[in-house]
Amino acid sequence: MPFVALRRFLSLRALWLALGLLAGAFAGPAAAQCTHPTPVTPATCEAAKTYNAQTGGVSLLVWVDGRVVCEDYRSGSGPAVAHELWSCTKSFSGAMAAAAIEDGLISSWDEKLVGTIPEWQGDPRKSQITLRQLLSLRSGIQAEMTDGSTPTYAVAIQVPATHDPGTFWEYGSVPYQVFGEFMRRKLAPTYVDPLAYLQARIFTPIGAQYAGWTRGTDAMPHLPWGSQWVPRQWIKYGELVRLGGTWPSTGQQLIAQELLDAAYHGSSIKPDYGMTWWLPLPGEVAKPCDAVMAFGLGSQKLYVIRSLELVAVRQTNNPWDGLSYSDDVFLDRLLAPPNPQDDCPPAEAGGLTIARAGSDLAFDWAPVNDDATGKTELLGGYELSSATRPDFSDALPIATTAGPVSAAAVPGAGGAAGAAITYYQVRARDKCGNFGP
Repeated sequence: MPFVALRRFLSLRALWLALGLLAGAFAGPAAAQCTHPTPVTPATCEAAKTYNAQTGGVSLLVWVDGRVVCEDYRSGSGPAVAHELWSCTKSFSGAMAAAAIEDGLISSWDEKLVGTIPEWQGDPRKSQITLRQLLSLRSGIQAEMTDGSTPTYAVAIQVPATHDPGTFWEYGSVPYQVFGEFMRRKLAPTYVDPLAYLQARIFTPIGAQYAGWTRGTDAMPHLPWGSQWVPRQWIKYGELVRLGGTWPSTGQQLIAQELLDAAYHGSSIKPDYGMTWWLPLPGEVAKPCDAVMAFGLGSQKLYVIRSLELVAVRQTNNPWDGLSYSDDVFLDRLLAPPNPQDDCPPAEAGGLTIARAGSDLAFDWAPVNDDATGKTELLGGYELSSATRPDFSDALPIATTAGPVSAAAVPGAGGAAGAAITYYQVRARDKCGNFGP
């Protein structure tokens, strides 16, 4: 429960003196006890294999903490047989965008695309579209071509926006091809196309190699679908996601966890879709609450569940296979106990600082990336509280944040001049609703 105390002085010098004397003077409570169930047993592996085969699956590979715990191949597949991922290909765009932000190619998730696509200037809708809205499929751009085709990058950016950005969710290929053109322009002339950047920035460092990638008539790689992978290569990407952008064999942080994790949060109009990833619905108990999923035609699947240290890949041969497949049934068969939920709180937030402008306060703190046991955590957000007593017995929440954002502005939180002291604390909250100290 890290906090700082603020005396309501008018003098900025006096404010920072109070912060310097009182910050960190009190220790938070000990972390709660966590349970980490063994997520996959030989019996649950066999049950998952059977269900996978019954619903058209031909490949199944499950890792727990980087080790194979379940693997199965049926007719038409094998460890060296590649399969089309279909829309699971979309998930690579989220990591590509996060890497480009870290590399300074993109300013933030909320950068407007019009700065790179000037053809959109003057369009009242398209000129306002942000990268976050594009990749969460809330840009308002018509998501599919009328003939069902996948457009070239040049054609995609000409597709009209039929809704105001942020007000409508629509699934389809066009936004990802728009992202392709956005990235192509950002990367030129250093990289010939977005796939070359993805290869250099992510695939090569983790030793992952795709078997094929479909390109359009413009010779540009398709981003909404089109990549082919063998399971033992594809699962490496899932492991990078599970570990928050760190690759274990080298210890290298390939992508900042906060940037990568921004993709795993839904919106008010589509809470079960983040940026390129599917999520459990809030309050849903059939899936682990911190699961993130890539989903492709034929029920191609990539599951990442950090609280269980688990990554799982399922593939089918035919895009029309898997019509009877259910995530809930599969996870119920695979996991022991069925669908265990994370009860481990996040680690303690730290480094809380305050900047004052009149009666307004701006808070900043160090991001939390782990749970109380040091395992990589998927944050849901943070809660800021204020109190007049140092034990926080009268604490009241004053602000909450969503996702990995570790800053907040609170208008009027500084109050008026006077001698009273106000104490402030910040606590991390994970995707399962557990609060840190």
